[in-house]
Amino acid sequence: MASFSTMPLDLTKEILYRTPAESLVRAKATCKQWNDLIKDKRFIYEHWRRSPERFLRADQTVQILDLVNRTRSDSPIPNELQLSISNVMAMIHCDGLMLCVWSDKEYFMFRNIALWNPLTRNFNVIEHRLARESHRFLMGDNFGIGYDVRGNYKILMFSANHYCKAVVEIYECMSKSWRTLVDSKVDWEAYPWDHGVSVVGNMYWLVKKKIINYILAFDFSVETFKEIWFCHHLPYDNNYLGCFDGDKLSLLHQNQDYPSPIEVWVSSKLDVGNVTFAKYFSVSSPYLPAFRYLTFWAHPVYCIAKHERIIAWYTMFSTCLILCEIDEGGVSNQFVTAQHYWDDCMGTFNCGYVYKPSLVPLP
Repeated sequence: MASFSTMPLDLTKEILYRTPAESLVRAKATCKQWNDLIKDKRFIYEHWRRSPERFLRADQTVQILDLVNRTRSDSPIPNELQLSISNVMAMIHCDGLMLCVWSDKEYFMFRNIALWNPLTRNFNVIEHRLARESHRFLMGDNFGIGYDVRGNYKILMFSANHYCKAVVEIYECMSKSWRTLVDSKVDWEAYPWDHGVSVVGNMYWLVKKKIINYILAFDFSVETFKEIWFCHHLPYDNNYLGCFDGDKLSLLHQNQDYPSPIEVWVSSKLDVGNVTFAKYFSVSSPYLPAFRYLTFWAHPVYCIAKHERIIAWYTMFSTCLILCEIDEGGVSNQFVTAQHYWDDCMGTFNCGYVYKPSLVPLP
């Protein structure tokens, strides 16, 4: 029988592509050939592309749910978040990296941001050094992460709040510097519970302008905003934006009227012409969960699986976190992943994020 060292390179790659990212971290020490391959940029991104989606949540520990095996792994919270984990406002996923946004423990109006790779546990705080005397981010600032056509990672911040004039800024991860986009204006209102989704290097948010609701895109290559109009009237609330098939958007809408029907819409490919949406499927059953039951802030995390299924992680009664599958037959495979008491229910509010582990280094 041939050993790994004598196998053809293509076969070795195929085996490692099917190996979980957590195992690849340990496999680098096996031999120099594997170490060089696992550290190769093209291998890293192809492995990430093939990896299945998981759900991530940061509470007392970093909890990652494997949606295939229905198992949970726990690891320590980054030191920088140990005292502020209950103040984490958002995490935005891009290529296995998480852009973390959290409020200051002493001054809630201030925000901090950092790039974090939960797999390698690297964590870099990003300081604001432009436009404001305080050098701090503020409540009402919105963030996004992506990359340009050269693969250079960038972070976007836009703001239109009561504390400062409207401003749009870009952080270049390569040069570690901020600059202002002087020709950009902010004339929309971002959904307070929607922190956007990064897909194929660009950002997308649900926003509102006067009485019109639509999807806002930001292209990191040309550094401009673009409006994407939904094909039907888009209600202001109860909408959740996600990624579908790696290069499309999904939009999940749940009516608050009993029995809480769910609609799933999917976009055309984001890199091909004008983006359009079509209804993928809908589910109506008297036993469907209400994803935002009793609390305005407890948004669900979800992904669209094969055979028109929704895998959702949501809050029930503000104290329980529930993982389940939903299809035209109703709810199945439902179980409690975490339980909180009423006096400690903040841990359930931002219940989770879609995440794919990767070996992508922090830029």
